[in-house]
Amino acid sequence: MDQESLDAVQDVTVGRMSFVRVRMFGPDHPFEAMDSYTGDVSRIGEVVLDVVDGRWEPAFEASLAHPVGDLLVMERVILEPPWRGLGLGLGLGPVLAGAAIRRLSQDCVAVAYEPGSADGRESTEGQHREAAAKLSRVWERIGFAPFQDGVRILDCHLQRPQDLLAERQEEFNALCRAWREHHQP
Repeated sequence: MDQESLDAVQDVTVGRMSFVRVRMFGPDHPFEAMDSYTGDVSRIGEVVLDVVDGRWEPAFEASLAHPVGDLLVMERVILEPPWRGLGLGLGLGPVLAGAAIRRLSQDCVAVAYEPGSADGRESTEGQHREAAAKLSRVWERIGFAPFQDGVRILDCHLQRPQDLLAERQEEFNALCRAWREHHQP
């Protein structure tokens, strides 16, 4: 970009997202790779993988439409406080995460996550359960469904999650149009 274009751009931090792609047919043992990443990713690996041989856990495999491909783990989606609760009443987090999932999930069997507090706030067990329940309802908006032990999955080969992700993308586009209209001179 030239300097005039750079001067016209304003960097605004909305939040941050972290996704981990687990290669099921790569050179590394999938669970060992997940275990070396973070505790949250390792915990998901314990639920969806046979930790000894690195293949899908039978119940996970049985829950998928087509269990061949990689696993995408949605590790963190954290919005900065001023951006929380925005997004046409549906939440900006699912809109942005949905766009990321659409881009990152090619050749994946599923996206997995475990709801929890990702912003470092201390909470009681009751507050944690309440936050996890609320986050579960939020992420249902893009197709996540309960699996086991608190882990939720989005099956990348089902039409319904694809439709929900497309709806969230349309909401994101509408949000962008509304923002531009509001901020145009």
